Amino acid sequence: MGKIRLAVPCMGEGNLQAPVSPHFGRCDSYAVVTMQDGQIEAVESLSNAGHADCSSPAETLAKHSVGLMLVSGMGTRPYLAFRQHGIEVDYGVAGTVADAVESYLRNETIPMTKDTLCGCLDQSRHNHHHH
Repeated sequence: MGKIRLAVPCMGEGNLQAPVSPHFGRCDSYAVVTMQDGQIEAVESLSNAGHADCSSPAETLAKHSVGLMLVSGMGTRPYLAFRQHGIEVDYGVAGTVADAVESYLRNETIPMTKDTLCGCLDQSRHNHHHH
């Protein structure tokens, strides 16, 4: 399995006890978990404050060498932004960050693909919206 760094959007400070944020774009922070051979090695908290648009978290997390996002759900735009930065997205997590990591280790999370997203992808490429 080797080393993998995954991120989970959470409410409050990012740590293993933090509740997973149901709204990906509005999370307070990301818990960045470094896994080594299925064991949690380290957890860092990255603040999600002050983002101008939906694609910047992907950039920030890519800079922190995150390879996988665990989310309860996500819209098309952020998903495509993560894929652009080479980050995989798995959805279907709930509870705390620790629960999310557990689900991932038990292979209970569902990899997000373009097929599981709703909405016409071609259209969304043209209208960039800002919050």
